[in-house]
Amino acid sequence: MLFWILILLLINGVVSFATSVMNTGDTTTLWAVFSSTYLFYLGVTQTGILFAAIMRMSKSGWGRHFSRLGEILTLSFIPFAFIFFLIIYFGGVDHLFYWASPHVQEEGHHLSPFLGKGLFFWRNIISMALFYGMSWIYFRTCRSVENGTPVSDDQTRKMNVMAAVVMVFYVIANTNIAWDFGMTIIQHWESSIFTPYYWVGNILAGAAFLFLASLYFIPKKAGEAAKEWRLQSMGNVLFGCTLLWTYMFWSQYFVIWYGNLPNITEPFFKGMKGNYASMHVAMLLFCFVIPFITLIIRRIKASIPALSTVAFIICVGMLINRYLMIIPVFSDGSTPAVATWTGLSLILAGLASVLLSVILFLKLFPKVGVMATPVHED
Repeated sequence: MLFWILILLLINGVVSFATSVMNTGDTTTLWAVFSSTYLFYLGVTQTGILFAAIMRMSKSGWGRHFSRLGEILTLSFIPFAFIFFLIIYFGGVDHLFYWASPHVQEEGHHLSPFLGKGLFFWRNIISMALFYGMSWIYFRTCRSVENGTPVSDDQTRKMNVMAAVVMVFYVIANTNIAWDFGMTIIQHWESSIFTPYYWVGNILAGAAFLFLASLYFIPKKAGEAAKEWRLQSMGNVLFGCTLLWTYMFWSQYFVIWYGNLPNITEPFFKGMKGNYASMHVAMLLFCFVIPFITLIIRRIKASIPALSTVAFIICVGMLINRYLMIIPVFSDGSTPAVATWTGLSLILAGLASVLLSVILFLKLFPKVGVMATPVHED
């Protein structure tokens, strides 16, 4: 039943977006909503295997419960990651990026060689291909040692090195995404802190999304209660990521505010005031205030319903963050961009694409479990 509901949600999103594009004169805002939604789901799925790599590097015992599902989240989304990017490239580049506009080319504006359709395409395709390729190799290597025999020190070192390489390619791929969809859409705007701010946001939302996904995909034995220490540990991760994201947000805000350069401050503060003020406040509440206050309380971290609620709030907050990253560049917010049938359809279609990817991956590879087989490392 769930499978067909997800199919319908995905079809509805495709039809709704296509219909809106065909019947709207200026489709720039529609492409901005599509891109924002894409960035959110791309970020949370790519973070799945990063979570697994971090758990391996830190020798986390509790993290193994979530690691395999994190790897599957990343690998299963590969087709949609490239398909959605190609849709943006072939349909939305001229609307989203000022440097791709034919008018800019005709008027003879000086543009950096970095700003070009060809380089935009290849740097993102290659960096994503390297990340996903390394993720697949890491996944296969980790599974190859789950045969019931002790893991040697050499095998452990090999997997640790590969986990570190996955992290490097994750940073490279997400740096390109942050540059292109966060900075190059605004003429002469830059921020040296923006890319790590973007990664950390992905890690925060990705960990929250992984926990929510685990509630459905990771089976529980009859009569088995959730282990409190595992919930506490995931709650601590979310709390730590919340603090790190807040630190990155404040670091970027303070430097831009103190510098007070009009070409830098005006685009940055546009998403914080006017028609976007309420969304910005909601984003801060959902990404910092509520998680910070609630995750201090041990009882909340030990409760599945409470921790799930906080994780969901974090995901909503980061989704708002991604919208505020792109949409204010193209719209003053006087007309709704997200709170429309098309906007909501895209959000649900994105969620459907993620869940369908995992379901189909598990059907295509039935021998792959959603939890890693316990291994003994000497």
